[in-house]
Amino acid sequence: MVETPDTADTPQFIACKEKDGMFQIFLNRPPMNSFNAEMVEEINRALGGLLYRNDLKVVVFVTTGKHFCGGVAPEDFTEDRSYQLIEAMGRMFEQMQTMNIPVLSLVPGMAMGPGFELVLFSDLAIATESTKFGLPDIQMGLFPAFACNILPKLIPHKRAAEVIMTGETMTAQDALKYGLVNMVVPDSKLAEQAGILVRKLMQYSGPVLQLAKKAMVQVQGKPLEEGIRTIEEIFLNELLSLDDSKEGIRAFVEKRKPVWTNQ
Repeated sequence: MVETPDTADTPQFIACKEKDGMFQIFLNRPPMNSFNAEMVEEINRALGGLLYRNDLKVVVFVTTGKHFCGGVAPEDFTEDRSYQLIEAMGRMFEQMQTMNIPVLSLVPGMAMGPGFELVLFSDLAIATESTKFGLPDIQMGLFPAFACNILPKLIPHKRAAEVIMTGETMTAQDALKYGLVNMVVPDSKLAEQAGILVRKLMQYSGPVLQLAKKAMVQVQGKPLEEGIRTIEEIFLNELLSLDDSKEGIRAFVEKRKPVWTNQ
């Protein structure tokens, strides 16, 4: 599933490859893929180009090296650079949430700081048995800005507080226990298991997958009754108007495999 990225006409710190409804973003800043403002802006431009793509079924974050992300580049800890980085990261995570395409992260090695936060904002994630997650910001007199927002929404508050306030690393099995990743696989099986998951997504309609993510995102934090109204609106006015939804219903009645047009 994980392929060699195209190298021609690519940005400096990432590389992108598209194939059959899958868009891959390779983190390509060896050896640790430490984030800097320029790298995050490159990711933002790549994501921005996908906002209106109803044919895509998954965006995959993957690394070209042994580690997903080692944290923040040391040169970005200056006051001016920190402002640029935080502002760019805020836009990146907002795009990941507002973009309806499902996002999968494949996470080997270290996933520290913004790398861990990138996993938290992904819809799906696969880690390896040796993967380590961490938010070491507190050890440097900082706090992990975006993890403070999303982590308490994903795991029990006291556990989130412990992870954020101690800066201690979390094993892949810990992440799996708390539902922060979908599965943990042997290091040598990451590409194979990712391929299995991606092929499952490829069986379905792109617009339907995207509306499923939109529905999940838009009901977050809403009271039950308001969430129900939101789901009804998306289901009745957007989902049922799709050609693929009509085709799916016809195929079910006719006992055949649907033919999706991504419309």
